[in-house]
Amino acid sequence: MSPDALETLKRKTEAFAQRAGQVAVIAQSKTDPALAVALNPSMKLPSASVIKAAIACAAVDAPGLDLAQPIKSGALDETFYCSILKAFDPDDTLTLKNLIGLMLIVSDNPATSAVLERMGMDRVNTWLHANGMRDTNIEIGFDDTALGTPLRANLTTAEDCLSLLKLIDQTPRYAFIKRMLANNLRNERIPKRLPDDAVIAHKTGTLNGLVHDIAIIESPVAAYYLIILADGLDDDAVFAQDVAAYSETVYALMAR
Repeated sequence: MSPDALETLKRKTEAFAQRAGQVAVIAQSKTDPALAVALNPSMKLPSASVIKAAIACAAVDAPGLDLAQPIKSGALDETFYCSILKAFDPDDTLTLKNLIGLMLIVSDNPATSAVLERMGMDRVNTWLHANGMRDTNIEIGFDDTALGTPLRANLTTAEDCLSLLKLIDQTPRYAFIKRMLANNLRNERIPKRLPDDAVIAHKTGTLNGLVHDIAIIESPVAAYYLIILADGLDDDAVFAQDVAAYSETVYALMAR
């Protein structure tokens, strides 16, 4: 990225964030971390489903947790809401690693609850703090009673999300997590307007008025991290469209 492109990125980022609500953004080159812009990087916001990427990493590192452990679909928590697990018969068996995949690829909440039940939120918080993400926490899970306003007790920052993405990107034992994130089926934000040859390993988070997306973007012409966290929005759908347009701008500038 040229100096002129970096200055343009700073202006575009400030313009993107000028709206009702709280917006935090980090865009950082993978090859040269000095090529970066950051807006409100330490602002604490509800993490929503972004925290699921950290849960996955903590599960990998949890002593004694067997990711090959078989679990019958019928033994998982019931939910009033849609769940991909409802496509399985009660006697169908999945492994804990399979459930992590469903937690990341389709952000399935019962799959997330199953992973948390087998490791505990304390282990996730211990993992977060041990890896320098001290402004991120998980205080409540993803069962039906936790969804909505209670889920806002879980907090994170753009800085911590960047640390999380770097760990996933650079740590060999998390390679399957990065692969799962690259197959995310919710692609209406950061990936929507990027070229087909770009690989986007990302995790979204959504609540009323809250729209997040954190991503590792790699292509033949660009490689960078992009974190967008936003809460208190007037119109979630409009903001998602704006995220897609901003992401396209970042890609073009990172490619210079």
